[in-house]
Amino acid sequence: MLLFVESTPTGVGMSLVRWAVDHAIDAAYVTDRSVPAAKTLLAGEVLDELERRGRVFELASTKTAVVPDGLVAEILTAGGPMGVICSLDQSLEFAAVLAQRVGAPHPSPQAVRTIRDKRAARRFYTRAGIPNLRWNAPGSAGELVSFVESLDGPAVVKNCRGTGSLDVRLVRDADEAVLAFGELSGERRYMGGELLAEEYVQGPLYSLETLVVDGRCHHLGITDRQLGPNPAFCEVSYSFPVQLPAQVEDAMRKAVETCTAALGIPQGMLHTEFVVTAGGPLIIETNMRLAGAAAPLMMNDCLQSPIAAILAAAALGRPLPPTGLNGRGSTTMTVYPPVAGKLSAVHGIDEAGRAPFVTQVLPGAAVGEKVSPPVDFRGHLCQIRTVADSVNLSFNAAIAAARDIRAEVE
Repeated sequence: MLLFVESTPTGVGMSLVRWAVDHAIDAAYVTDRSVPAAKTLLAGEVLDELERRGRVFELASTKTAVVPDGLVAEILTAGGPMGVICSLDQSLEFAAVLAQRVGAPHPSPQAVRTIRDKRAARRFYTRAGIPNLRWNAPGSAGELVSFVESLDGPAVVKNCRGTGSLDVRLVRDADEAVLAFGELSGERRYMGGELLAEEYVQGPLYSLETLVVDGRCHHLGITDRQLGPNPAFCEVSYSFPVQLPAQVEDAMRKAVETCTAALGIPQGMLHTEFVVTAGGPLIIETNMRLAGAAAPLMMNDCLQSPIAAILAAAALGRPLPPTGLNGRGSTTMTVYPPVAGKLSAVHGIDEAGRAPFVTQVLPGAAVGEKVSPPVDFRGHLCQIRTVADSVNLSFNAAIAAARDIRAEVE
């Protein structure tokens, strides 16, 4: 049985479930949403079929490390090889415990806990001998000020369990440190994470997408990403696959392979972000899941086999289909309004969908909802995905399609 734990709102997770159902795999969906609510997710109609098969498991919570005995017993009655796939950060530890209890190859719960907490991850990188950033866990505004003043330049303050550019600030001096600490301390942070401060390293941002099978890393490709203006760190576009100098890519691969070996990961996806500096790449963070947002759809566009087929084969211990690149390039551009406010109208979405090389326009905020310039993943108007015969062409096509989208805000 192939168990899918939760899904992101972009429809990526449900598209994986859909592929499994269409290819006669005994798939199941595990969720703490009500089933009607889960069906409202993009592509959630696949749950109708799984309900008919008795393969939807609705729980009180998947945001915990406690896996109900009844769920394990019911799953084990199916027999055969077990696999677990989870794309939602909040449910990664649950998925790891579930995999452990049903005998599915998966990163261990301890590995997930180590990497999901960015402070624990920083300690791990140092122990593993991976080039690391200077960092601090400030418990007060004064401690943050002291850390900032110890650096040669700015610091980045973030939620140690954050994702999607949530709760991340650039801090350039003592006044900004006090302001950022006050703002982030007063907020209810995602997953209850504590604050982490890191030295700010300037350079372009990339991620290496890696599939681990039997403890061996299969590097599927590199994604670039463009960030919005400081002091936030919002990703506004990303393309796959991109090329880097051989020595840079080799260093990124070595870092990921070192992590995999040190954590004893038998199987799973790793999404590892690096800043590339003049002295080489420095690791920013590792995630034990697929890349977020539309990145898996871009991988689908550019790999020789569907990403769902690759993940399913790895999770179930089956031979991998071809994992090489097919020669195409894909870009996703996130479109934000120039000013914040309540969205009263958005124009140009339909026209963008008909623009050259555009494969998908995924709507963002609805009329009446809050929108804003790029701060984090929230408040955007839409996402535009393009596919072309080169990354450069896909990137420029996405920019061209986004130019005519405009919003009216109150």
